[in-house]
Amino acid sequence: MTDVDGSFQASWGTLLRVLSLLGILVITGVPGWLLLTKDCAAPEAILYFAIPIIVLFIALLFTVRGYVIRGNVLSVRRLLWDTEIDLSSLVSVYRDAKAMTGSIRTMGNGGLFSFSGRYKSGKLGPFRAFVTNFRNCVVLKLAEQVIVVSPDNPEMFVEILNNIQSTSC
Repeated sequence: MTDVDGSFQASWGTLLRVLSLLGILVITGVPGWLLLTKDCAAPEAILYFAIPIIVLFIALLFTVRGYVIRGNVLSVRRLLWDTEIDLSSLVSVYRDAKAMTGSIRTMGNGGLFSFSGRYKSGKLGPFRAFVTNFRNCVVLKLAEQVIVVSPDNPEMFVEILNNIQSTSC
C-alpha cells in the first residue's frame, strides 16, 4: 500500500520468498552438514558457520523495505539506511511487469532478500534494480541511468512521479 506522504511498501513476491528460503537453507545447511560429518574440534569448524552467517547478514542489510518520494528525491529504504536517487533528471517513468525479464545480474544480489544491484538487459541496457516483486516493476529513466523499483502500488507511484515531472518542467 501507499501512505499519503509518498511512501510505498515493497512486499515480497513469490519468487523472492522461494529464493530467499532456498538460499537460507543452502547457506546454513551445507555448513551444518559439514559440521556433522567432520571433526567439530577442528580450528576451521567455526568458519563453517561464521562465513555463511556473515553472508546472510550482509544480504539482509541490503533488503529493500520500501520507497519514499520527497520532492525530486526517491529514497529506497534499506534495513539500516536509505539509498537516495536524485530524480531531477527524470526523463520518463512507466510500469513494466516484465522489466526484469531476461536481465543479467552484473553485480549485486539475485534473490537473497531482494533483487538489487546492477543488472543488464537487451530491453533496458544497464540498470540498477531495487526490486522485491517482479509483478510491480516500475522503470525510471533518468538522463544518465535507468532504475527499476517495485512499489506495492505501481500505478500510484507512476502517477506521483509523472506529476512531479510535469511540475518541474
